[in-house]
Amino acid sequence: MNKIISLDEAEQRIETLCDLKIIRIHHPQGEVRAIFGSPTTESSFKSILGIGLLLLARRTGKLSSGQPVIESTSGSLGVGLAAAGMLLGHPVHLVSDINIPQITLQKIKYLGATMHLVSKPHPTLGMQQSREDQLHALLADNEELYWPKQNDSDLNPEVYRRWLVPKIELQLKSMNRVDAGCFVVGSGGHFTAFAEMLNRYSIPSYVADRQGSVTFGGKPGFSILRGTGNQNTVPEVISRAMHLVRGVHVYTDEEAVEHCQRLAREGIFVGGSSGVAYAGSLDVMREVGNNAVVLTFFPDRGELYQDLI
Repeated sequence: MNKIISLDEAEQRIETLCDLKIIRIHHPQGEVRAIFGSPTTESSFKSILGIGLLLLARRTGKLSSGQPVIESTSGSLGVGLAAAGMLLGHPVHLVSDINIPQITLQKIKYLGATMHLVSKPHPTLGMQQSREDQLHALLADNEELYWPKQNDSDLNPEVYRRWLVPKIELQLKSMNRVDAGCFVVGSGGHFTAFAEMLNRYSIPSYVADRQGSVTFGGKPGFSILRGTGNQNTVPEVISRAMHLVRGVHVYTDEEAVEHCQRLAREGIFVGGSSGVAYAGSLDVMREVGNNAVVLTFFPDRGELYQDLI
């Protein structure tokens, strides 16, 4: 039986997970500096979010000791929440879909969470909406469940503000120069925290979004990419941060895959959302000009999506 850790110990765990590195990718027209969000196979930046969401909910009284938790996930956040539930003593229910990577599904099962998989997409709003419909049905059957609402809760960006941003900011100060930021958006949590950080230095932030996402006014459509964009709704987290968005660049699945493969040829293996982030960073670099240095964030490792990219 796993030992339940204290809230202070959980905070120490988050501090360790936040030791992310920034990799520098040189380009004839400038440089991309990418925060690498998944430095090991055991964790990703969504582990920071998963533990952080439950820790802050406990500390603010929103979540009681031992209370069960439920959330919808495309994959990586599910691993983070499952780990958080195991560490803090919360049964975790996760709603995903049959396209979740098998290695991610296995990790979640090893961590003891209960999976609820939807098999069919909503006719127009896709798997995200099907997952949300299933989540609401489960909530109706069990009022005890605590729903973190990652898409809407300010605890989401607060996790990054509190633990990740200070460490990234220290690294940036030693690098002297950043001209712009470019980030993908799912819920908008890491975009909000990083864009606020850059805004303190009058540095603009851009978004790289996928085709088929409605977040910035696009038409809903299918995408092979997971964890970036929204086919069914505009999360409240990013809605509150729209004033920080200088511009939006949109990419097809094929362009995302192409940029993942370009990175792979440089020995950097990342998932599709990172391909979108890299494509956007290169376009922002050209837009800003003057050998611009662009900060971005690569959320996940490529091994999870090897069949797609």
